[in-house]
Amino acid sequence: MPTILITGSARRIGKGLAKFFADKGWNIAIHYNQSHQSAINLLNEFNQMGIEAIAIKADLANEKEIEDGFKKIYSKFEKIDVLVNNAAIYPQQRKFEELKTEEWDRTFDINLKSYFITSQIYAKNCKNSGRIINISSLGGLEVWKNRIPYNVSKSAVIHLTKVLARNLAPKISVNCISPGVISIENELGSEPIDIPESKIPMLRYGKISDICDAVFFFATATNYITGQILAVDGGLNLVK
Repeated sequence: MPTILITGSARRIGKGLAKFFADKGWNIAIHYNQSHQSAINLLNEFNQMGIEAIAIKADLANEKEIEDGFKKIYSKFEKIDVLVNNAAIYPQQRKFEELKTEEWDRTFDINLKSYFITSQIYAKNCKNSGRIINISSLGGLEVWKNRIPYNVSKSAVIHLTKVLARNLAPKISVNCISPGVISIENELGSEPIDIPESKIPMLRYGKISDICDAVFFFATATNYITGQILAVDGGLNLVK
């Protein structure tokens, strides 16, 4: 069975993706940093399903920890067929003049630099063919008030996708998904949604399953599709 590595897969969208691919029989590499118990619970769940899985801890701001994580994965699985760069942070709203360089640096370390590092390590170890799927955001296509580090980092993910697609072809395809408003139930720390469903052309918030379908498409469709940016937002980006 193919193997997929999903960063930030102990919670939220990443967890949903891990469960989605496990249900399809894929081998799963679970990455987490602080969500240890959630990752272990997920690992145990997959083991009970008969799914080959591994859980690795790594601070994505630390290149050495990322490298060690990949070594652990390759010690269990011969190859990684798909890398999903999903982990990200969403800093609180802050006016431009109030931004601190530490917050800017941390956001870019996790939301962008880690995508570069994981993709580079993956490319170096990819023997035949592979796929990279980056998770950006509608915030990478739009300008949101007082979300400067997030907007800029997610916009950079979109351009990184195009650059990697050009440089890693023909061996590796690289595509990007930009989720809109995704409703995630039972998640502590989630901010209230301030966009009414009536503003979204499809008249509903997105579900994790919507993102799973898009990731699965890029993971299994022809690798002739590369360098593409797919907004999964119910048409919200069309609304002025």
